[in-house]
Amino acid sequence: MSVMTQVAAEAAKNVAASVPALLKWRLGRARAGEVFHGEDAQLKRYAFQSLDVLRASGVSLTGKTVVEIGPGDFLTSGMALLAAGATRYVSMDRFVGDYGRLEGKSWYAGVQAAWPRHYPDLPWPQWLDAARFPEAYVPERVQALDTAVEDAPRLGQFDVVCSFQVAEHVSDLGAFAEANRALLRPGGTAVHRVDFGPHGTWRSASDPLTFLRFSDRLWSTTGSARGTPNRYRVHELVTVLETAGLSVKLGDLERYDKGEVAWSRLGARYRAMPEQSVLTRTAVVVVRR
Repeated sequence: MSVMTQVAAEAAKNVAASVPALLKWRLGRARAGEVFHGEDAQLKRYAFQSLDVLRASGVSLTGKTVVEIGPGDFLTSGMALLAAGATRYVSMDRFVGDYGRLEGKSWYAGVQAAWPRHYPDLPWPQWLDAARFPEAYVPERVQALDTAVEDAPRLGQFDVVCSFQVAEHVSDLGAFAEANRALLRPGGTAVHRVDFGPHGTWRSASDPLTFLRFSDRLWSTTGSARGTPNRYRVHELVTVLETAGLSVKLGDLERYDKGEVAWSRLGARYRAMPEQSVLTRTAVVVVRR
């Protein structure tokens, strides 16, 4: 399939996503296409990654209040954060599905069953029961908001803000930075793992940065209604966060080799950027107020 054929196919999907009935149907299905099969690899990716990244970044959850931006199909990561000692968990997502449906229950049961193997140093709390999660803990311990972070209501301040493979999808980096500042209490920490690489159909391209070739206007036609990547690069995210008065440190970084990329074919905006920023594939961004 040629690049322009892929663009046309993505544009058609974008038109479909703008139809309310189709969007509602889509939200009834697991976005990651995942049904829990009892595999540890699934749990590590969809349930435990948030906790693992936070712990690797030096963040303790004991007694902490947490906001997670874009939790995904189910509140598996929220359940893990509560099990690790958080006292309250709030999620916000612009595409909220039914977190308590049957498929989700299998995930929650899997998290609880696998917990002792993965976190022998963290006893599972007696109050937390997978069979009753999340409905039994709303709203005292769990709150799920149907909102994009850019439009986040005033929720008060929290000890921890986090997101995983989300910041590359936000429509307004400035609003994202301001939301971090508003949500974090003084001394609080935000941790965002950001996937700056290709998503969807563009993962199959031989050049991993093919998706950076198109104009912003053309790119908008492929994903304005679908939450596809905003294509901002890591230095732009850092600059916006620092402008909001936050302290920023980059944690784990993965980068592409420049030899993998047809640099001359990138959009002019990207060719003018710092090379290492453009080549960044993933990064853990640690933010403190």
